[in-house]
Amino acid sequence: MEKVAARFGVVITEKFAAQAVPIVGAAAGATLNTMFTDYYQDMARGHFIVRRLELKYGEEVVRTCYDRIAHGGALIEPTL
Repeated sequence: MEKVAARFGVVITEKFAAQAVPIVGAAAGATLNTMFTDYYQDMARGHFIVRRLELKYGEEVVRTCYDRIAHGGALIEPTL
């Protein structure tokens, strides 16, 4: 009786594992899609913020401020 139950348990476990593969794959795919979507939405938000600043203050002023910040310089308010 124990041998039959042990054998039946292994079959159930293998069957469950085989059926779980598509579900695990779908969950992993959904997680990756969410991560990529979040990343690219953040990049787009940053891009449009910079575009708005360039339209308001000019491309050269924004570039100068960015370079100062990126290279450890002090943040200086742009002069118009």
